[in-house]
Amino acid sequence: MKTVGLAMLFGLCCLFGIRIAAKKTERMHTVKLLQRDLQMFSERIASGCGSLAEITSKYGIRFSGSLDRYLDALSGGETEENAAACAAAAFRKGSAEGDGMLLFLSGLSASGRADLPKRVNALAAALNRAEDEAEDNAKQAKAIRVTGALIGAGIVILLL
Repeated sequence: MKTVGLAMLFGLCCLFGIRIAAKKTERMHTVKLLQRDLQMFSERIASGCGSLAEITSKYGIRFSGSLDRYLDALSGGETEENAAACAAAAFRKGSAEGDGMLLFLSGLSASGRADLPKRVNALAAALNRAEDEAEDNAKQAKAIRVTGALIGAGIVILLL
């Protein structure tokens, strides 16, 4: 019975390490998704494929739901500034990807096709910064997973 309890304690410590590490790597996945969506968006705009609403619905470009929230807020009667803030609120406050999306969406509906490449380039630069930050967090996540297992092993050894 004692062995089962120790095994469960070890497993619990490993699980804590894995869950904390997953939160650290989640940002990396989000940034990669945003970069992929930005690339698709840029290609669709360059080819002249319809309006902003058509591009999001037809090609599934969502920017992690930000573009949907932005368009919904605009159609709901919100101002451009409030709609952009609402869409960027899904990201961590002060993060590079959140600030980049806010900058990208501010005035997007009023801008012309000639202005979109500048917006895309600015968002790409912000996402590159966010990717660098997220990679640092992902490296920390590996250490956290190992630390959880080591702490669990240490506690089990002490209790033996």
